[in-house]
Amino acid sequence: MNNVVIITMLVMIGLFNLDSFLPPPKPAKQRPLLPENAYVLKIEQDDHKLERVGQSWRQVSSVASMGISANQQYTAWQQAQLTAAPFVENTSAVSPIVVVVWLAGQPQGQVYAFYPQTQPPLVQIEDDWYQLENVQLHALLPWLAHP
Repeated sequence: MNNVVIITMLVMIGLFNLDSFLPPPKPAKQRPLLPENAYVLKIEQDDHKLERVGQSWRQVSSVASMGISANQQYTAWQQAQLTAAPFVENTSAVSPIVVVVWLAGQPQGQVYAFYPQTQPPLVQIEDDWYQLENVQLHALLPWLAHP
């Protein structure tokens, strides 16, 4: 009887730790820039931001005219796609453009590091690297086009 209890406990321990024996999941080949069904509150980059005001959006920046409306800017964020980058060269010599996206229900913002020096621009999210597709970087961050 003791052997049955011991074997049952070992099987249960194995089942509870099954995910640690599996290889880590690979990032999706293509995914949206913003998480699906995310309720975005604010997008910040240095002193510039795109923030939700009720059902619409407001741009806060020292740049007077950006050539794109706040709603068009948010639509660009929604339409942007990321494709897994096949190989990323050493980018330590280049400073990225760091953007923080604040989502409802999350205590910390999602951090994006954009590398505009590459074509297409590279985006680092946590430890994963992607190429920006379907949108130009100046549509996401229009204040960069007007220093």
